[in-house]
Parts: sequence; structure tokens; C-alpha cells
Amino acid sequence: MDYRVDRGRVIADAGVPYLPRWFCDDLVAMEVDKYGISKVEYFNRTTRGSEKVFIDDMWGGIRFYLYNQGYRSGQTLKNCEVMPYGFSGEWHYKGMVFRYEQRIINNSIWVSLRPTGKICPGLAFTLEFYDHLCFTPQKSGDNRYVSGIERTWREWQYDGTCLKSSYRELDAYTHVAIGSNTAMQYGKHTIGNSKIILISEELEEGKEYRFVIALDETEAAVQARIRDTLLNDQSYIEKQERRYEEVIERSPVLESPYDSLNRFFALAPLYHESCKVTSVPGAVRAKTEHYWIWGWDGMSSGFAYSYWGDEDYIGKLLQLYLDTADPEAGIGHWFARDMSHIQTSMVSAQGFYISLLYLHWMNGGDIRPYYEFAKKIFGMIRDTEVGDLGLCEGYSLFPDFRNAILETGHDISTFNNSSTYCAVCAMRTLAKEMQDSETQNKAAALADRMRQNFGTILYDESKGFFAGSADAKTLKRREVYLSPGIKWDNLFCRDLIEKNRKELLRFFEKNFVCEAGLLFVPVWGKGYDADANQLHCYWPAISECYARLMNLENRKDLIERFISWIGCWTDVLMCPEGIDCYDNVNEPKPDGWNAINGAWQAYSMRAWYEATVHSVVGVDFAENGMNLYPYDGEELVLKNLHFRHKTFTVRMKGSGCRIQEVILNGKSLGAVSAIPMEAFAKENWIEVIRTCAE
Repeated sequence: MDYRVDRGRVIADAGVPYLPRWFCDDLVAMEVDKYGISKVEYFNRTTRGSEKVFIDDMWGGIRFYLYNQGYRSGQTLKNCEVMPYGFSGEWHYKGMVFRYEQRIINNSIWVSLRPTGKICPGLAFTLEFYDHLCFTPQKSGDNRYVSGIERTWREWQYDGTCLKSSYRELDAYTHVAIGSNTAMQYGKHTIGNSKIILISEELEEGKEYRFVIALDETEAAVQARIRDTLLNDQSYIEKQERRYEEVIERSPVLESPYDSLNRFFALAPLYHESCKVTSVPGAVRAKTEHYWIWGWDGMSSGFAYSYWGDEDYIGKLLQLYLDTADPEAGIGHWFARDMSHIQTSMVSAQGFYISLLYLHWMNGGDIRPYYEFAKKIFGMIRDTEVGDLGLCEGYSLFPDFRNAILETGHDISTFNNSSTYCAVCAMRTLAKEMQDSETQNKAAALADRMRQNFGTILYDESKGFFAGSADAKTLKRREVYLSPGIKWDNLFCRDLIEKNRKELLRFFEKNFVCEAGLLFVPVWGKGYDADANQLHCYWPAISECYARLMNLENRKDLIERFISWIGCWTDVLMCPEGIDCYDNVNEPKPDGWNAINGAWQAYSMRAWYEATVHSVVGVDFAENGMNLYPYDGEELVLKNLHFRHKTFTVRMKGSGCRIQEVILNGKSLGAVSAIPMEAFAKENWIEVIRTCAE
């Protein structure tokens, strides 16, 4: 590993590590390779066309050179600092050193070169690319590069100060402008492949030379944006750095024997922050590149927001999904970039909103603005109940191709109903808080029916595991077994698995656990590898139940393997959406879809983060306080954990699955496994002394 992490900043002596990698901020994302910028994406709010603007082909992307009498020297960087929005470093050339930066600010790509000492005469700074870089969607069967909306590019024009082009998608336009803070010389080679070159004026000591690539929806807007970015870049940079410094200040710090896990804890809050769409409050893009806003991708695994001190953002999420809901059908599943629905969520997925509101309430948030909407969702859930079983009907939310797991649309899905149970129990508490006894009673009765029938209908005694679903008409279980079968959204989910913990973990270990992660389906099972997307993969976003079982059953060996899954990807500075399990080895295997090199998936970050707090550290929060889950783990300290606008430092001492003593802020509480919220101050130090079972 050729870098170190200092308070979330990646520091590397020999250039940007593990290229290519992605950077993003608000509506712009860029991929950087060792030559320059290889891809650019812009999430234009006025078009449903592809977000991809520039894609490198065999001729490369946007390259930057030091230029001297026709000779070019590419960037050779040292002493780099990498952040989610860009990087800075030293460009070394023939004994000279230049300060060099690339970052995304103000929905523009900002590139800066500044000599740090004496320089030889005749040097200039150039930006170059071939016209083939301009992306036109191709109908080649590759989902990344296919779009049902045709794109027509306008030829590049140089007006003496700015290079401009645009493309049209139906009646919407995306405009691109490239300019500089100094005079530029423009050149274009048209023989063979068209190449565009912008050359700065001759470099002088003490001056800074900047290129800006701006994107916007109209020609006037992009012209204004490029002027604004060049004029006010330092203000935008200061604001950006202040925003990320605030994330660093409030981020928890893990000190454990697992260095890669410690790094993950430092990096995940920052990379998640970069996925926020700052121009759309409450919107979190699914990952660094390609994806826009999805429904339960933003709502699920919400405890991570609290843990890294972003509790207030939960209210913004709730407001966004409320504001963008369909008046009849409810929350969106797949959003267009104007936040209209391409697809509305299935009812079962909308229960995530209730669980998120419950988390907001636990953090001291005001639930009144969102309660009636949550109540409406609860009513929609009740309407899907099968008979009086408490269990709800509908396709599983996951995977995409449900026929591969024998579903027909008339299904009692284990995945859906475990998640829905968490929401229904949460609704019971929220209704009580609102003194809505009618809804409280309905939620309590539905939760009771669900709890009574969940295992009876869905648990397969012969396998010691839950079937993936049952037929909603005959109630016959289907012989399909899925690692994400139980969707654990809050502590209520424990009701569903408590009776069969040992058997469930035994099935996981025997049939799902491999070196690369958790198989979605056992290799002998129906549906294994039945699609090209999900059914041969491990999906970090849905491993909370497994993480809990490892902890509750005191399996340090499995927990350390789980840590290694997180660590191998963190070490190469990415967090994948899906990990293919074809090769039974624990090593990163980036691909072209689920595990994009240098990209971070927001939902996976939050899920792994929660699982670490709950199962590796061994703490969580309930309605009335903190729970402690000791196991035969290594000693560790988690500092600056957040919940309910309080902070917690948790030290796990000794090893074992029994608690000998708990010390809170210097006072012994005895051998307790829970600490009431009223016992906590604003800042708290908790020492848990563990011992082996007798």
C-alpha cells in the first residue's frame, strides 16, 4: 500500500494511488487516470439523456502537459493529497517543481498549475483532447453506454477567450465551455482524428495558470459559470474545504488492530459526503459515478448518518421523499434528474421511510411534519396483507430478475416482510408518540400477526434457514435460499431471528460464506448465477443480519473474515456495490459495472459502517439508550461516535462474551448490558470490561 490516511485525507508520496479513480461534487463527476481526465459526467436536471459527457477511447481523455517548443511532458506527480472532490500534488519537471491541482467546484472542473520556484524560459501549460472524447450513446448492448435518447453534438468553436460546444437531447441541451485565467493559443489538427489544443501564455514565476471546464444547461449559463468560477474560485474552494473539514471534525475515529478498518472509518463519511447532491437538499446519489437518486438506496442503513454526526441530514431526507412523492402511489424508486419518478417504489420499499422517521425520532427530531405521510404509507402496507396473516404480498425488492428466484408477483417475500416488520413496529412507536391510539393499535396488531406467522410460513426447519418466499395463494414455501433474505433495518428485526440464531448462522457459514464475501444464492441453489448482475455477487448493503448473527453467536473468526472483506476494498480506495464471487479469493476485482475502480457506493458505505459499529465494536442504540454486545473480540476504542446529538467514546477492554463491568464517565454501573439515555451527558466515555463465559 503506497499511501497513508491522515484525518480522512489520502496522502501519497508517488502520485495519486490506484488509478483510475473517480471524484465528484454536486452534479459533476470525473474519472482521473495517470495522464489527466479520462471521463466526465454531468447530471443535467433538464434532460433524461445519458449523464456521460466525455469518455476516453484509444486516443485517451483530456491530457495536460508542460509544453516547450513543441515538446510535451506529461504530469509526473509526487506528494499528493487526495480528497473525494479532487487532488493536489507536486509536478516535477527537470528539477523544477510546480503545485498542481484538479478538483470539482461550482459544477466545473478546475485545474491549476503554479510554479513554486525558478523556471526555465519558454514553458507553457497545455490542455489537449481528441474530438472522439465527446460521447455519443451507442446501442451496443452495454448498459453504461446505451440511451434511448439520441444525442447530437455541435462542433467545437473558439471565440478568442473560450472553447465551446454543446449537445442536444430532444429539446434539452448540455453546454460545455473551457476557458483559462490567462490568454490562450488555440490549435486544432483535423487530419486523421481531430485534436484540440489550448496552450497558455508563457509561464512566469509566482503566477497561477488555470483551466476551467464548465457545464450548464444553456449557453448563457455556462458562460456565466465559467466567468464566475475563474473569478471566485478561491471562495468556492474555501467553502468546499470548510464543508469537508466539518465532516472530518465530527467523524468517529476507530483505533483497532485492524488498520484497514480504521482507514475505512476515516474515509467513508467523506466519500459519502461527496455523493450528496448539494443543489437538491436531501438527495444522495447512489455512488460516485453513473447513478442518480434512488429510493431505498438513500433511506436504508440510516443509522450511519447518526453515527458520523450527520443526524440533521435525516430530516432533509425525509423532506425530500415527502416533497417528491406521487400523490397516490407514494415514494419514488427510480428518479429522473428533475426528481420526477421514472418508477415509483413498491409498497414494501416505502416502509423504509417509516423506519427512517423512527430513527429521526430516536435522535430527538420533530416527527410532526412527516407523520401523516408515514401514516399513509402504513395504510398502504396494511392493504397488502395476505388474509389475516400479517404478512404482505409483493415481489421481493431484490434481485432485479425475480423469476430467477421463482417469484410470480403473488409472493410473501422474506426480504420484504422482514423490512416491513421493522417499519410496522416503528409505526407503533411513532403513533404512540403522536397520541394516535387508533394507528398505534392497528400497528401493534399487525406486528403481532407478522411475528406469529413469519417463522411458521417462511422458516424451513429442514434447512435451518428462511426460504426466500412463499406463494401468497397456497402459502407453500419455495426452495430458494438467499443471504439477503432478512433485511435488518432496526432492532425490531431481532424478534424474527432470535429463536433460530444458531441454525441461521450455521447455514450462512456452510452455504454463503466464501473468501470474497457472501454468496447471494448457494452455488447449489435455484437462481445462482441466473443473471449477469446480482445472483453471483456479494452485496455489502444487505449484510447487517449476518453481521449481527456473528456478534450474537460470539464468532470472532467470522467477524475477522468480515473485516477482511471491508479491508481489501478500502486498501485500494473504493467501496463497491456488488462483488462477484466467482473466484473464491479475498482480493479486489474491479469490474465495469458493480465494482468500478475508484468509485464509492453510498449504500455500501453506510451498511459496512453500521455493521462495524454494531458487530465489530459491539454497541447500538435503542429507543431508551445504548446496548452493549460483548464477544471474544480484540480490544479497541471508538471515539467521537454520535447519537441524539451526544458524543460517545467506547473502549472495549479484555475479551469475552460476558460483561464484567461498565464504567460511564468515571462511574461504575456494574455488569450491565444496556445504559439508559438519561444517564448520558453531552460527551461520554464508556469503558466496557469483557470477560470469558464461565
